[in-house]
Amino acid sequence: MELAFEKDELLYTLQTVQGVASGRNTLPILSNVLIRAQDGNIELAATDLGVGIRVKVVGTIRQEGAVTVPAKKLTDIVRELPENKTINLVTTANDRIELTCGDGVYKVIGLSDEEFPELPSADKNGITVDGETLRSVIHKTAFAASTEEVRYLVNSLYFNFFDDRTEVVGADVPMLAIAKFEPLRIFKDVTGFIVPLKAIKEIERIFVNSSEVKISHINNQIIFSDDNATLMARLVEGDYLKYQAIIPESSKGRAVVSREAILRATRRVALLSDPKFFSISIEIDPVQIRISAKTPELGEAHETLPVESGTGNAQINLDARVITDVFAHIETESLILEFSGEFTPFVVKPVGDDEHICIIMSLHKPNY
Repeated sequence: MELAFEKDELLYTLQTVQGVASGRNTLPILSNVLIRAQDGNIELAATDLGVGIRVKVVGTIRQEGAVTVPAKKLTDIVRELPENKTINLVTTANDRIELTCGDGVYKVIGLSDEEFPELPSADKNGITVDGETLRSVIHKTAFAASTEEVRYLVNSLYFNFFDDRTEVVGADVPMLAIAKFEPLRIFKDVTGFIVPLKAIKEIERIFVNSSEVKISHINNQIIFSDDNATLMARLVEGDYLKYQAIIPESSKGRAVVSREAILRATRRVALLSDPKFFSISIEIDPVQIRISAKTPELGEAHETLPVESGTGNAQINLDARVITDVFAHIETESLILEFSGEFTPFVVKPVGDDEHICIIMSLHKPNY
């Protein structure tokens, strides 16, 4: 195989696939990136067996072929190569590659492409969704998913299919986020699937500029693709939590407030919350919201801000990290707070957007 690349093109694609390559797996091939030139295209691919990615890269093919090389090492080398000089890559004996760029020559030991796991291709019967919509529902929900890999059922996003909509759900112990978009009716006999969070994060990176993304479902795998890249993930098996039981049917109080104002006030007051529990108190009445924190070792703080409209009164203790994360992922200028009491779920919604809802579990007592 003999190829030539511009540095920026090769480096960008290597950085795209490197995050999937596993450095902790006992199989050395899973730490490698597959470079394949075939049928006029050059593709880079990586997988950890749970998530796989294949991306096209712009380059010149002088001779077709394939090889795998350590993903991180190759990325590090390419990153340090001089700008505005062509990178030439050739394969040599025993699955090695030789990179030349300017006066530099770099020889890297690889492995045969025959050992690399076969990655599935998109199903021609898949469906196409708007890329901006897909990125939006992920942005509105992925932050709420658990980041603990051992809790695999919630270290994920749940796509729940209804006749009139699809609900995308992220959940962890203190919070729940739901975003709705168009029904994905083409998946026959499938009422929903659970996509691991690692794959979800790759969707945001890989398809950041895609106008449309195709979704295919093959056996226990989900495949996202566009004209340039393909991402596949093994679906999480099991029953997702019964999140609909957590959603309050009604609330006793409601307040509309500026998103930016309450976000900034909460962040400032949280600086004096207990670093073990991050508890802050939110007191709401029809006229204002008072946010406060008190820690014997640090001091205390409070801020008051007006509400645009409101009904009811409540004092609720919340985790400052959770509430600021929720506020940061609301996409409207104002947001709605709904509440019923001190120990009931606290609901946050965008004004004018019924397709997004976040629910936060209250802390049972303040940290002071």
